[in-house]
Amino acid sequence: MSEMEVLGLKEIREEESSEKRLITFRMNDELIGVDITNVVKITMDMDITPVPKTKDYILGVMNLRGNIIPVVTLKKMLGLPEGENPTRNTIIVVETEFGNVGLLVDKVEGALNVNPEDVQPPPMNSIGIDPEFIEGVVMVDKEDGERELLTILNIKKIFRADNI
Repeated sequence: MSEMEVLGLKEIREEESSEKRLITFRMNDELIGVDITNVVKITMDMDITPVPKTKDYILGVMNLRGNIIPVVTLKKMLGLPEGENPTRNTIIVVETEFGNVGLLVDKVEGALNVNPEDVQPPPMNSIGIDPEFIEGVVMVDKEDGERELLTILNIKKIFRADNI
């Protein structure tokens, strides 16, 4: 019986060290990722209704399957330059302690697996985002063979009561 318990522990440890799955997207020219377990839905071209007297990073609300979801521009919220406005509204809906929130991003790149051992602590002032909101950074391969820095955001820290 003790062998089975040991095997069970080994299986659990292998699951814990398995790859981390991220949804990646662009903000300006930067590659950003969020843990896929935080993502509820990715949608495009939703109508956003402005809400008066809200913070400047709140674009408004959208109706997602009968639920009213606030939509924020992540660039303004994190203090990044606005850059060019994307031609389409690309929104990643994430789960927060306040409920679901839509994040306006420039372009969704797709899903990516990263090895947690490859994730490094955030460098000071990584791409202009407060390191408190960054879970870590990792170098990833691009299609052209070059490497690129992927910044992994911590959604739970961004959408804490004392930050909103």
